[in-house]
Amino acid sequence: MLFAVCLDLGVSESGMVPQSSYEQLVAENAELRAALTVALARIEELSARLGMSSRNSSKPPSSDGLAKPAPKSLRRKSGKGPGRPTGQAGFTLLPVEKADHQFSYEPDVCAGCGAGLVGAPIVGVEQRQVFDLPPVALEVTQHDLLARRCPCGTVTKAAAPVEVTAPVQYGPRIAGIGVYLFHGQFLSKGRAAAALGDLFGAHVAAGTVASWTAKTAAILTQEVIPVITDRIAAAPVAHFDETGLRTAGKLAWMHSASTDTDVVLSVHAKRGTKGMDAAGVLPRYRGVAVHDAWAPYDTYSGVAHALCNAHLLRELIYVQDTAPKKVADLAGQAIDALLAIKDLVEAAALSGTGVDVAALAEQKGLLRSAVVLGKTATRGRATKLERKYHALFTRVIGRWADYLRFTTDPLVPFDNNRAEQTIRMPKLRVKVSGSLRSLGGAQDFAAIRSYIATAARAGQNMLDVLVRAAAGTPWIPAAI
Repeated sequence: MLFAVCLDLGVSESGMVPQSSYEQLVAENAELRAALTVALARIEELSARLGMSSRNSSKPPSSDGLAKPAPKSLRRKSGKGPGRPTGQAGFTLLPVEKADHQFSYEPDVCAGCGAGLVGAPIVGVEQRQVFDLPPVALEVTQHDLLARRCPCGTVTKAAAPVEVTAPVQYGPRIAGIGVYLFHGQFLSKGRAAAALGDLFGAHVAAGTVASWTAKTAAILTQEVIPVITDRIAAAPVAHFDETGLRTAGKLAWMHSASTDTDVVLSVHAKRGTKGMDAAGVLPRYRGVAVHDAWAPYDTYSGVAHALCNAHLLRELIYVQDTAPKKVADLAGQAIDALLAIKDLVEAAALSGTGVDVAALAEQKGLLRSAVVLGKTATRGRATKLERKYHALFTRVIGRWADYLRFTTDPLVPFDNNRAEQTIRMPKLRVKVSGSLRSLGGAQDFAAIRSYIATAARAGQNMLDVLVRAAAGTPWIPAAI
């Protein structure tokens, strides 16, 4: 069976293809030009997105992949040689005067004539010391609670030590080590339990490690975290940051507040002001808050704000990498001026003298002209990228005093690296585990990390303070 198929090829019965009118061609050309403009803008946006890395954005270095570009450091040459800086403490294994164990070794025969050396005078001793750990195993301490009968007939039993609460239990040192391995060194619960068995012969379940962790966190949350929070709230300068934390299969947020001496971490379901308020610092803080340019921080009007210049440099590098030459050159000028200002302030702090006022004014002028001209050059905001550039230049102009507060207040740093350092280790916990299983578990983790980070800044030993916390007598920083 044959089928006939008719195709409408736009051909008239006369066999001639109808010609489009001039007006139709003009309209079609305009449509094509408009579509091309949209496509080119989209290509530009996607190319810029592909060019984003940890160097020119807030993306973590781990996202750069194996094809990440060669690093381009903004650090200037310091003139210092490689190696440990002068004055910085080093760690060298040195002999001790009195060893724990000592063994003496005699030569058998003379190396010259082969005669015996029994009774020959000792003319020298070469000492060699080996530092090692002795075999470590669990010790069991038995507490006998004696009961005595009084002549009156009453039987009275002795009270147990406060830390002895069960007929059979683990002590605070093994519990502190379990928490140390779990949240101090980021082993999983199972691997922490296995390590206790391998190291000390303590064969515990993963659930036991979790129980120790919850009990320790409860003590810290009640007795230590409020003190740390009060200390940060009273500080003249504090650093704030937040990061996503996968919890119970959802995205929760870890909020960080810190100073040079104190750290408090908290986990909340919300990233914004609800999570910040729950942390308990920003709502009552009245000092200088150092943070990035995320808008919710600006809702706290009772504080002076200092914006992170490391974030600003990354944003300017992004403009330099993706913008047309004129705008890219202005971003480069801004980068050079900002780094020169940083160098001037740091040099003055090191020398103990005042900053070079004329040089500082010159670099501020170069920075100002770069962002003002950049704003003008991008005022058309024709594409998404140009709107992004324009918003950056506008923000620097509008927040000028906040970005350059480090030039007028010696307590304010150039960047917010201190806050980023406090959340770097918690991010490693998620890398190891993938996710924290519950919000409560995440909050316990935050309490323990707050405690050991603050203790470390006070020169305390991490393991020692965790053992003290497991024993119910945690280390507590002095109240302000």
